[in-house]
Amino acid sequence: MSEPANDPPMVTRPPEVAPPVPKRPRPGFWEALVWCLLFLAGQVFGAVAGMGVVFIAYALAEPEPVRFMLDQLEGFSKASDAKAQDDRPPVPFEIGRAVAWGMLSAQFVSLGMIALVLPRRIGPDWKRQLGVRRPSGLHVLLVLMIVPGFVLFADVIQTVFVWATDLKPPATMRALNGIFRQFPWPLTVLAVALGPGVVEEFWFRGFLGRGLSARYGLGAGVLLTSLFFAVAHLDPSQLLTFALMGAYLHFVYRATRSIWPSILLHAMNNGIAVLLLLVLPPEKLEQPTPVIVPLASLSLLIFGSVALWTNRARVERIAADDPTRWDGWESDEGTWKAEYPGISTPAPESGLRLGYGAVSPVALGFTFASFSVLLYLCYRYVI
Repeated sequence: MSEPANDPPMVTRPPEVAPPVPKRPRPGFWEALVWCLLFLAGQVFGAVAGMGVVFIAYALAEPEPVRFMLDQLEGFSKASDAKAQDDRPPVPFEIGRAVAWGMLSAQFVSLGMIALVLPRRIGPDWKRQLGVRRPSGLHVLLVLMIVPGFVLFADVIQTVFVWATDLKPPATMRALNGIFRQFPWPLTVLAVALGPGVVEEFWFRGFLGRGLSARYGLGAGVLLTSLFFAVAHLDPSQLLTFALMGAYLHFVYRATRSIWPSILLHAMNNGIAVLLLLVLPPEKLEQPTPVIVPLASLSLLIFGSVALWTNRARVERIAADDPTRWDGWESDEGTWKAEYPGISTPAPESGLRLGYGAVSPVALGFTFASFSVLLYLCYRYVI
């Protein structure tokens, strides 16, 4: 009887598992384009719905609702006639109020979209990733001082662009300017300044800019985000102005690593523009501005930007005794990497935190000086 073979036991090796392919940052270009269109659709829906409710309410309060609605629509058509110039009549009161309420309604719809989309597309810690945190007090002060330079120099760019291209704002846009005179100022602030400042910064700088900058690099991402931001305003005559404004708002966002300073600058710009439109007579707005005013505006922007950048938020390694400053955003030997270049707050478990660079005293001093000079020039020549 033969003995059984003493074969070595079979050794089974676990199948080799390929490392997971890292997901590309989102949104990319085409997805960002779709989200931009959805944002516009939401704004249009909110505006039409809000305007329709208020307009119908006005009509039902009239003895002849149908006749009232037809007269109001005819008046609005004449007010927005592209062929009319100096003899263009004002927008009828009731439909003007309805349009203004529609603009406010559009901002609420956009806020709803932000609340629904961002946590689902970015993740439960989307606030940390987008820099929804309290900014530095010095950053807030610098942004407030930059505001008049930002507003006035943007107007200079717009004037040069219109002169070079001969593009004019749409007649409907010009007709809407008179609406704000009929609207209570607190609601005007919400509909034109604060609302757009919040929703557009969260949507463009935060949501779209996050994916585009992470996928294509900070420079290309800012460029694409600014172009989307400009096109979304649907005004070819201000395309360059809005694109440059969007790029500067992104600079503020990057330097402060907080969404609130860019919201503050955006809202203040819109609010001051509407305030000047309401307060100043038309002939004052159309008169030429002395060259020294845009020069002072540019000086304020330059020195304020240098002060802001030297004091920019930076990532620091937390040590037990004396923290050492760490100036990069990429990673700390693999322990943490910003989900969005230059913006994300370090995760709590990373052992890192945000600190601030030493502000340039020269830039800060010239910022105060430029701000003071520009305020005087505005009082002397603009207001």
